[in-house]
Amino acid sequence: MKKIIGIGVISILVILSFAIISALIGFYNSEVDLGNRFTQKMNERTAFYDGMYRTIAGKGQIALKNDSSFSKNVNAIMAGRKDAPNLFMKWVQESNPNANYSEVSKLYEDLSRTVESKRDGFFMEEKSIQGIVLEHSNLIDKFPGSFFNSLFFHRLHLVYKPITSDRTDDVMKTGKDNNVSVF
Repeated sequence: MKKIIGIGVISILVILSFAIISALIGFYNSEVDLGNRFTQKMNERTAFYDGMYRTIAGKGQIALKNDSSFSKNVNAIMAGRKDAPNLFMKWVQESNPNANYSEVSKLYEDLSRTVESKRDGFFMEEKSIQGIVLEHSNLIDKFPGSFFNSLFFHRLHLVYKPITSDRTDDVMKTGKDNNVSVF
């Protein structure tokens, strides 16, 4: 009878030890996974931001170059005709393939759409990183993870700082946004 009780106690201790070790390994692996995903997403955010900046800057330069070319073209056409009275109205009514404002306008529309889509994409990157930080914080702050972390691993919270503007930082500090102008 003592052997059966001894074997039962040893079996329970082995099962408990196995369960605790499995939980510790699960905690450790989850924490490492979240840390690695965070690092990957931070690198992805950097690459996305760089691509966003370069795309918007490039499209802006193209639009400005086209705009200035359009302006020079119009001035050159008008300079050759400035002698005749009411010539401007006649020129406006002409079909002039060299002075097509709709093409310039399309470039600015494209630039506007690009800015909006890239900023939306960047916001989605930020939300993804915030989700990883939340998961990590929950893992190391909630029980039993907090117990495992304080006893065995001593993992720190992920350091995340969202990219913002000075204006946004001021609004967050003061809690007030009195700027209602569009531009």
